[in-house]
Amino acid sequence: MSDTDETLENGANGEEQEEPRIKVEDKRHWAREDRDEESGDDDEPTSTVPTIIDEYRQRAEAAETKLHEYIEAFKASQAEQDQFRERLNRDVERRVSLQFSGLVGELLESIDNLDLALSHAEGIPEAKPLADGVAMVRSQFLASLTRQGVEQIQPEGEEFDPEVAEALSLVPVQDPAQNNKVLQTMRPGYRMGDQVVRPARVVVGKFSG
Repeated sequence: MSDTDETLENGANGEEQEEPRIKVEDKRHWAREDRDEESGDDDEPTSTVPTIIDEYRQRAEAAETKLHEYIEAFKASQAEQDQFRERLNRDVERRVSLQFSGLVGELLESIDNLDLALSHAEGIPEAKPLADGVAMVRSQFLASLTRQGVEQIQPEGEEFDPEVAEALSLVPVQDPAQNNKVLQTMRPGYRMGDQVVRPARVVVGKFSG
């Protein structure tokens, strides 16, 4: 019996023979990616390792933060140095002012002596040439002090101010408008700006009512 006859005989018996299956594997990479997407395997964990761009961005942000910190520290240091220089300058100015005030106070005693000499020469005709010379020296002396910022205090007619004057005596007055007013300046005072180098000595009126 031939093979054809055998096949016909098996078909006639109602039995179908199953053809062998051949497994075909598609090795194309895009085909594999499509199969992976179709498989719906979403449970695979994604990578958390930062990319190189993220790493550079983080480094840049850290460097910028550090730069701002350095800038703020520099500004604070500059402000502290400026405050220190201001304090130092004020301290130097105060020391110089005190030393100059002390020198002016000593020089004022010389003016007092010149005033005393003029008072003794007053009314003496023979002493007039000498008195004129002393008066000229006194004027030059006062002009030099004025150029250095020294101002004379002559509070006569003003309200008595214990900050700039000393009351040598209180004189009764009949006019209430003269109460606590400086009636006479016995010795002028001197000041430099707001600093009193020497207070004036004055006579103050006192209204008794």
